[in-house]
Amino acid sequence: MKKRNIFWGIFFILAAVFLLVSNLGIVPDIGAATVLATAFSLWLFIDGLRYLHFYSITFAIAFFYIIFDEPLHIDVISPWTALTAALLSGIGLSLLFGWKKKRYFSVDMEYDWNNKKNNEHCSGKSIHCENSFGSVKRYINFDDFCMARIDNNFGSIKVYFDNSIIQGDSAYVDIDNNFGETVLYIPKEWKVQTNLSRSFGSVEEFGSSIGTSNATLYIQGDTSFGHIAIHYV
Repeated sequence: MKKRNIFWGIFFILAAVFLLVSNLGIVPDIGAATVLATAFSLWLFIDGLRYLHFYSITFAIAFFYIIFDEPLHIDVISPWTALTAALLSGIGLSLLFGWKKKRYFSVDMEYDWNNKKNNEHCSGKSIHCENSFGSVKRYINFDDFCMARIDNNFGSIKVYFDNSIIQGDSAYVDIDNNFGETVLYIPKEWKVQTNLSRSFGSVEEFGSSIGTSNATLYIQGDTSFGHIAIHYV
């Protein structure tokens, strides 16, 4: 069973329990909308802790405040102020601690971006593409491409791999996309496996991989309040 399905299953079960309890009068003054919003915020918070999504964590806390400010008589801060504070906190935490994120590929390789170790499962050139509050294009023209890390915050970044060659059996791309758009252009000849999570975001693929190459590209990462697009060219 997929872990994401487990989280969604728990979310709907909790929502059902809270809904039944509120209608039985055991917990007063809790409507269906409040129950669903609470369950969703709880799931968002847990998911944020699990994947170290700072935006998910801070926005979940803001949602909790907005939901319970009146019942707890703590409505001294407006909802918009709480959401703005969540946004700014998410930006600050990402800038301070985003580098501590570790990506663990579920295939034959574990890669620690902090210590730059790859257990010799991949040899070749690596690159780090970073963009904040802008619009950029990056052309990766490596004849022995191995790894790429892409960090995009509040901007748009397009990364072209169509002139790269994978000499070994595999290569890896790690994406951290927040409040922006990350677009990848991948040779359709490569085999591709994706493991992308999303929080208030979306992931789309355009075209398909024909997989005639012996090499496999593993794409893993997450998007929060943003969009990831993969084009096969």
